[in-house]
Amino acid sequence: MSAISAIFFDVRDTLGTVDSPGHLVPFRPTTQMLLEAVKSLGVRVGAITNLPSDLSDAKGRDMVTQAVLSQRPDGGHLTIGDFIARGDIITNHEAAADKPAAAIYEFAANKFKVPIGQCLFIGENFNECIGAKLAGMDSLTKPNPPGGEFMRALVGKLDASANSSGRQFEAMLEHEHMLGERIFAVGGAIAAGIGVLVNGKAPVQVPDRWTSPPNIAVPGELRRAMALFLHLIDNFADPVHLKAEEAMIEFAVGCGMPRKAGQWVFDQHDQARAYWRAIDVAWRRIQTGDDDDRFYALQDFKALADAFVVLFKAHAVRENNQLYPDAGAVFNDADDALVLNMIQHTGVPDISPYIGMVERAEALLGIKPE
Repeated sequence: MSAISAIFFDVRDTLGTVDSPGHLVPFRPTTQMLLEAVKSLGVRVGAITNLPSDLSDAKGRDMVTQAVLSQRPDGGHLTIGDFIARGDIITNHEAAADKPAAAIYEFAANKFKVPIGQCLFIGENFNECIGAKLAGMDSLTKPNPPGGEFMRALVGKLDASANSSGRQFEAMLEHEHMLGERIFAVGGAIAAGIGVLVNGKAPVQVPDRWTSPPNIAVPGELRRAMALFLHLIDNFADPVHLKAEEAMIEFAVGCGMPRKAGQWVFDQHDQARAYWRAIDVAWRRIQTGDDDDRFYALQDFKALADAFVVLFKAHAVRENNQLYPDAGAVFNDADDALVLNMIQHTGVPDISPYIGMVERAEALLGIKPE
């Protein structure tokens, strides 16, 4: 095999995740560690990425090069652009081909003026790695989610302030909050949709006679969005996010944070769980109950979803601006790395299926993420 002269990285899910507004959030600290290791080998480094049709070539390059990896001692930022030059990012728009087509890998090698057999493509997508191989480029599949391929690094704080600990654990939990905000929007849209169905339709009850409420049919799109919402709160919000936060708080108390500083989080988590249990019951009544109960089950689902959304919108802001700085203040770098590792072992190892569920629910409800 020829010596490797150039290495091309995939971007999404290889160097980081892309949130709904189109920002690349690098995996910290492993992306920086990976790029530093490759740079030390003396090979040229680039990226090959498929951009969506509504994201221009220029904005795609900005998204990659401006992604912040860590904070420099002088207060500035180290970015992916410090390792991968803007002009060394090959996009599907520029190449007029999408991965895994051979043409995009050939275009990248030609642009670098390197024989394709001396190039290596690294990505988490197995099909794209096969495509590189078939084009004549060597390839490696990178684990996703990342982390196991590197020891935990003590990279220190990033942009610490009165409202941010700057710690790695906070960056990870706040990233999950971005998904949580989209789940809140789904819950609010479902409640609004139910409100349209039941508004002004309650029967007038008289003491000596039962009056059946209207038999309301739930539209298919709304019903499917409700099912996805239930799955998200039962299988992501609680076992993945809430339990990770609670484990972090227990460790913070062990490191010196007063118990009272985190008790409100446990209380509001339990309140949310009570809402969710009740929503589960309302959903069962909607699905399998009789016609006379379905109207009231829909009312209950709406009221509970509204209450949860109101509570947790405020809850997430208070955590970001108060809880995480309080916890970060008692952590040192080693504690931060330990907490990050602990969080990544709470719940599922990969939340990407839940991101897909949120996207499906948003599409069913006509929500366009900002």
